[in-house]
Amino acid sequence: MLSVLMRLFGWTYIPISVIAKLPFAMSVVAVLTAVAATRESYTLAGSTAALVGLGTAISGPLIGAAADRWGQRIVLIITALANAAALFGLAVALRLEVTTPVVLAAGMAIGLTSPQASSMVRTRWLYAIRATLTGTDARKVTSKVLSYESMTDELVFVFGPVIVGIVAVALGVVVPLDFAAALTGLGVLAFAVHPSARFTTGHVRQPASAPEAAGASQPDVASPTRAGASQQTETAAQPAPAAQPAPAAQPAPAAQPAPAAQPVPAEPTRPAPVREIYRLIVLVPVLGMTSIGVFFGASLTSLSNFMERFGQADAAGIYYGIMGVGSAILALSVVLLPDRFTFTARWLVFGSLALAGSIVMHVVSAPLDVVLPLVIMGCGIGPALVTLYSIASDVAPFGRTTTVMAMMSTGVVVGQSGSSALTGVIIDRFSYVEGFHMITVATTLLVCLGVVQLLANRPEHRRRSTRIA
Repeated sequence: MLSVLMRLFGWTYIPISVIAKLPFAMSVVAVLTAVAATRESYTLAGSTAALVGLGTAISGPLIGAAADRWGQRIVLIITALANAAALFGLAVALRLEVTTPVVLAAGMAIGLTSPQASSMVRTRWLYAIRATLTGTDARKVTSKVLSYESMTDELVFVFGPVIVGIVAVALGVVVPLDFAAALTGLGVLAFAVHPSARFTTGHVRQPASAPEAAGASQPDVASPTRAGASQQTETAAQPAPAAQPAPAAQPAPAAQPAPAAQPVPAEPTRPAPVREIYRLIVLVPVLGMTSIGVFFGASLTSLSNFMERFGQADAAGIYYGIMGVGSAILALSVVLLPDRFTFTARWLVFGSLALAGSIVMHVVSAPLDVVLPLVIMGCGIGPALVTLYSIASDVAPFGRTTTVMAMMSTGVVVGQSGSSALTGVIIDRFSYVEGFHMITVATTLLVCLGVVQLLANRPEHRRRSTRIA
């Protein structure tokens, strides 16, 4: 089934999509590194990084909505060029030692112009699946694709900071900004013009018979709910009038057309209203992704300070990579989980595993001691990230998939940038121990949001039952 999609996209899609994602993962760390080293101020560095996150939070959903309305290609081209200019502009500003307001403005511009390539990669997969597959096949391939994409997200968010560190050591502390600008200009533009861009505006599935359409829209018992995607499924989920034959003794009058003559659209033809995006069932996964971003930022910052205390600051990226590799492997293995292990249950189980690992972090006393808690946390965060994206794809209103996916990706960046800045301030004032507390706060929030998701599902199930009845 995946081979069908690869024939549609071509094998170049995978490397191009990964390269397009990489600048998104590098930007916050590159900004922190460059500003802190050139201005010798962690406060200014944290503030600039926080503005990158704030700008992304403002523009991310708007860029996603624009892609849903006008297609990804034009939106990606504009934002790629603007973002590359903003990254390069900050590099020039730091080299020229301009005033602080200019540096802060450049950080804000980087966030406002973030291309949201990660969310658009997922959207193309999802629309291609809906265009070519139905029913069980579509659900299975969706799970595999989201697992793969979450694995690549893990890898780029782990190795993005490592690349920044290597480039900074080899070529200079400001050069990572130039490198990120070049990757944005080349990678995102290549992704924008890739032929897969035709899968960017809603469903394009060929018309199907009413029974097939109805069967394809049945809710997955493994899903917490598909009712959140009511704009996508409610029409097809309702039994077609044609399925109920008229009694033989009372034939329908000749002047009245038989119900079978009335076409039953399998899917809506217009995007759902914008207000559907702001329902609780859609926002909770976004908040969950934000908590994972907080986890990433707190983990990297506190781990770096911890390794620095033992004179091994250059090894922080290697240890962080241990967590990322394990997380990526477990994320890819989610497809092997049984359907009866629902998305909400996975959220709670894997979130709790990450929480347990964060608690173990508090008892480490030497560099090698952190390996075990890092592996445990990675085994929880990877599958949790896949699960959140799976839930988001289920509950995204019809025609708003790119918007919801952009909100998810934005949540990671906002959480990471804000957490990096806050954790840095906490560590400067106290120590890495308090930084480890931030990791525990992030994983605790992830579990609590899982409970909220569990409670939010119940009225959604009741509302769907009422509609079908």
